Amino acid sequence: MASIDEIREARLQKLKLLEEKGINPYPTSVSRDMTLAEAAENFDTLSRESKSIHLVGRILGIRGQGKIVFFDFDDGSAKFQGLLKRGEPTKEDEFDLFNEVFDIGDFIEVKGTLFLTKQNEKTVLVETLRMLAKSLRPLPEKWHGLQDIEERFRKRYLDLIASKEVRDRFNTRFKIISLIREFYIGDGYAEVDLPNLQPLAGGATAAPFTTHHNALGMDFFLPVAQELYLKELLAGGMPKVFELGKRFRNEGIDTTHNPEFTMLESNAAYEDAASQRDFIERLFRHVVQGIFGTLEFEYGGHKINLEKKFEVMKFPDMSDDEYKKELRPKLIQPTFLIDYPVGANPFAKRKDDNPDLIDRFQLVIAGVELVNAFSELNNPIDQRERYLEEDKKGRKGNKEISPSDQEYLEAMEYGMPPNGGIGIGIDRLVMLLTNVVNIKEVILFPTLKPKN
Repeated sequence: MASIDEIREARLQKLKLLEEKGINPYPTSVSRDMTLAEAAENFDTLSRESKSIHLVGRILGIRGQGKIVFFDFDDGSAKFQGLLKRGEPTKEDEFDLFNEVFDIGDFIEVKGTLFLTKQNEKTVLVETLRMLAKSLRPLPEKWHGLQDIEERFRKRYLDLIASKEVRDRFNTRFKIISLIREFYIGDGYAEVDLPNLQPLAGGATAAPFTTHHNALGMDFFLPVAQELYLKELLAGGMPKVFELGKRFRNEGIDTTHNPEFTMLESNAAYEDAASQRDFIERLFRHVVQGIFGTLEFEYGGHKINLEKKFEVMKFPDMSDDEYKKELRPKLIQPTFLIDYPVGANPFAKRKDDNPDLIDRFQLVIAGVELVNAFSELNNPIDQRERYLEEDKKGRKGNKEISPSDQEYLEAMEYGMPPNGGIGIGIDRLVMLLTNVVNIKEVILFPTLKPKN
């Protein structure tokens, strides 16, 4: 079997041959009348009309049989079959050129008519063809390295070519995000753009990433959270706001954590944790129904059903580590955990009937923590005291704190309405709804250790 270097060298020779024939192997303009999916959908009408159309795509397979050649090509919308017949109607020189320089992986443009083969395969009978982009390396089917899981993540473009399952998973991810946006906007929320270069890493207890701005001569932090900016907007009179974007936490990497991840954060004036739980139930049903057409799906061998009211459970009297190891894996059906101790979050309001607890909840499904939300603290005096406690932790060496933010405190002192805040881990939600256990499977380009 030829090595990749040998295959590449042979394809470079084919590239040179094209150029010697005066053929541009990477032309600028493309003739395309429709996608391959549209050609398949309108096949009956197009084949009846026998009208020549232009189609494009990447060659995925070639099957030569003397004076005819079948090939499969894909434009990202669908896969389609092409047929070249030497001299009828494909010109002899074009037929020979195809056999001489075209390979699996090349992008091509064809002009031809549609017909149905004896095997009932929708096919385009090629009259003319043109190279759009000559590939110099073989596709993954002929490249053993893609069997390495790390290489799949490192070279995601090859992973997408090789696996329809992977492509479908990311298409599901895109649809999940679209459904979430649709629901939020339909409920009256405004999507806002917030800064990714921040003078303080606030809004969550997490170690930040630091960067430096040369012109200003100062360090900035990548966002660990955006909730402080969202709440400042509420103080400014915007009633419902959300941001869906990247967050960065300088923490370990495992099957449910990636240093760069996607999160939705929202805040709504005059809402609290109880009303936000109802909002989350409605949101999750909207998304699951939109993906599966039903409120039931499978994850990790469990059937998850969102039809019933979500369970509500008080946070047990145990450490966070004990909760994660002992209790959380047992929570299969949707469960809200409520009533956390004050020290669990510096931005959540104390409960009116028990000031030692905060009005916070987390949503767990199939052992996966998906949502963190609470009634937001809007008392600047209490917030200042909470900040002092965070600063004490920082002076003792704890890097996972939310430091005092004087500008945020000033905004609070102008008056901030009661409000409810929500944080949703998008990557974990996609993991749940695509039935995978490794977060790298749902991030197009996950953070990886460099190769030696």
